[in-house]
Amino acid sequence: MSKARILVVEDERIVALHLQQRLKLLGYDVTTPAASGVQALASVRDERPDLVLMDIHIEGPMDGIDTAREISRTSDTPVIYLTAYSEQATLERARATRPYGYLVKPFSERELHATIQMALERRDADLVVRRSEERLLLALEAADMASWELDATTKTVLHVGNSHRFFGHPQEVLAGAWDGFLARVHDEDRHQVDRVFSHTSDHGGLCSTEFRSVHPDGALHWLKIQGKLFTGNVDGKSRIIGVIQDITERRRTEVQLQQAAMVFESAQEGILILDRAFDVINFNRAYCTISGCQDDEIIGKFPHILDTSFGTPVDRRSMMTTLAAAGRWHGEILGRRRDNSLLPVLVNIASVCDAKGDVTHYVALFSDMTAIRQAQEQFQHLAHYDPLTDLPNRLLAMDRLQQAMNAAQRRNGTVALLFIDLDHFKRINDTLGHSVGDELLRTVAKRMRLAVRQEDTVARLGGDEFMVIVDQVEQPVCVAELSNRIIARICEPIALAGIEFTVSASVGISLFPDDGLTQDDLIRAADTAMYVAKDDGRNRFAFYTKEMTRKATLYMERDRDLRRGFDVGELVLHYQPQIDMASGAVLGVEALIRWQHPTAGLLGPDAVIPIAEKSGLIVPIGEWVLREACAQACAWRRAGLPPLRMAVNVSARQMNPDRLPQFLKNLLDETGLPAEQLEIEITESTLQNEDNCLATLLQLKRLGLMVAIDDFGTGYSCMGSLKSLPIDRLKIDRSFIRDIPEDRDSEAIPEAIIAMAHRLNRTVIAEGVETLAQQDFLRSCGCREGQGYLYARPMAAAAVAALLAERFGLAPDLS
Repeated sequence: MSKARILVVEDERIVALHLQQRLKLLGYDVTTPAASGVQALASVRDERPDLVLMDIHIEGPMDGIDTAREISRTSDTPVIYLTAYSEQATLERARATRPYGYLVKPFSERELHATIQMALERRDADLVVRRSEERLLLALEAADMASWELDATTKTVLHVGNSHRFFGHPQEVLAGAWDGFLARVHDEDRHQVDRVFSHTSDHGGLCSTEFRSVHPDGALHWLKIQGKLFTGNVDGKSRIIGVIQDITERRRTEVQLQQAAMVFESAQEGILILDRAFDVINFNRAYCTISGCQDDEIIGKFPHILDTSFGTPVDRRSMMTTLAAAGRWHGEILGRRRDNSLLPVLVNIASVCDAKGDVTHYVALFSDMTAIRQAQEQFQHLAHYDPLTDLPNRLLAMDRLQQAMNAAQRRNGTVALLFIDLDHFKRINDTLGHSVGDELLRTVAKRMRLAVRQEDTVARLGGDEFMVIVDQVEQPVCVAELSNRIIARICEPIALAGIEFTVSASVGISLFPDDGLTQDDLIRAADTAMYVAKDDGRNRFAFYTKEMTRKATLYMERDRDLRRGFDVGELVLHYQPQIDMASGAVLGVEALIRWQHPTAGLLGPDAVIPIAEKSGLIVPIGEWVLREACAQACAWRRAGLPPLRMAVNVSARQMNPDRLPQFLKNLLDETGLPAEQLEIEITESTLQNEDNCLATLLQLKRLGLMVAIDDFGTGYSCMGSLKSLPIDRLKIDRSFIRDIPEDRDSEAIPEAIIAMAHRLNRTVIAEGVETLAQQDFLRSCGCREGQGYLYARPMAAAAVAALLAERFGLAPDLS
């Protein structure tokens, strides 16, 4: 047995040498003594002694206790304190470092030797315990387990090993109150866990439960916790001590096995488990259904459906040879059921081997190909036909179009492509509902099929868009006649959901090869022609011309320019005064949009509004106009000009009850403009969506705004609706004023509008007043207000301010 190696830490050299001599006489190997804490730490690191004799009071920045604490932190070397003092405070400090013994000077060789031996034996025992604990921890880690401990009396969690792994939290978060531990348990499992541990705490014995822990990132882990109640012999405290294990993978495997068993029993395919002799050892219900066999006709026998004496023979030797070589065999057979009826069956057989690679059994799957082939036919149909109308879909239509083009190219013929779009279909869908819209599409599809020849293709591309492919066209006039026939069929009255109505269609026509040599060219041309038909009034057809492409290109360029111009601030507002025709007083202005185009100059509303409507810019541009007009009205008020009514046109797309009223409320709050000074002008066409329009107008009136119908008399208006709508003013369209007084017939409409407005208690204003004779006529009919070139053209804001200053004799402050 090797001699123990001892380090003496003593700052008095004589005492150190004397103690060194005594230790050698006792048979110990003694290293060079250390006189300070720094030397002691270096000696422990370099000499690696078995034990340190440490004088508590040594010179230097660290006394013996500080040095011992650092030694215990960095190594397992036991320390025995040497001291001539035994005051309580020093002993308390020393005890906190957990030394292996004390020797109070002076001490005898017997005391010295006995204390050293006890310390060394305790160190050896500690190492055994530590190694045992390490082995236990390694074993727990290998089993994916950790230890845990619970004070059963106070229900305090004392310890949870590897807490990050199992709960996603550090030890200090889980240790403590039981409720804090339960908070990391899934809500549905919390009561069960609490019940199990409460029972074990009260009655003792073993406990075991499985539950889900909730990690901070929301991840769930299945845990199994086991333990046993122990009562301490010394302190009498009851503790539940045990292990915790992550069983997430086991749970997942169990679920997978349950799912596999469910799949086995509920699978549509017949499944057999066969032994090495190819006799059945297990089967599912689907196999009974496919084969028609009963249970006692299956187990322990060769599969009936594979028997070579029935149906298409299966070469069993060839099948077994393939299985032996490749591990699987598959093929289609004409199987015979138990009642001798035949059915096509797809068979897949796979070998199952053990760890050595030897075949233990086989798994065979049988699929009734009758159902599969029916499904394949159905899928094929769904892939090429529209499910709503059962017309060919885009994919099939493109294939047929290409076939027609190829045939026409071979015989130098012509193919016509018709693009058909229902007019105002969205309005029908929104008003009557999608179910009515779907039934309308089915009805239109049937009518179109009846309108074309047997060899022509009618396809639905999506939504309310259809395509007709006309092969072997003799003359374009034939296509025109067909288009008229289709439009006429579609326009026939339709009764759906107890309502009878009509719907129209717009048709665009392109011809191969005149209008394009590729599918894309023909489709683009027909689509362009269809939009031209819509722009020309709908319910008609249009043949494609190259001029259409030029106009479409021009529109795209103008659309791009408008987007850029809106972004960089090229849009401006001009204002046209509205006059009291009796006194000449300026009552208000109408805000009119202008576009200061960098190359085309100043453009009017006709260059902005149509493009904005089509491109979807109308809402942001409309809101910009409202914001600019209100800001200008406030600027005139601040300049000292009299308050004016500011009339602003709002498009139908802006009449959204969920957006426009709130936008205007915020705008009035921001600018401070009185609500009664802002007049919202809408067109008659906007009234067609009466419910939506009414909801919006009612909210505008609640804000205190004025509402006028612009261009009155040119569009849709129902007298009943006009009476119920919250309208303040009617604006007579300029087209009814233009020919007064030269055309006496033209006077009738303005007279009627003015009279109706008075009867409905609405004010009225005439647009486009350009002559005194027109003014006199309108005044004689009772029309008080006018707007037109007779009084002023639309002008910039500064010109309006100058006009008002001149009329009212003011000097406005426009700074």
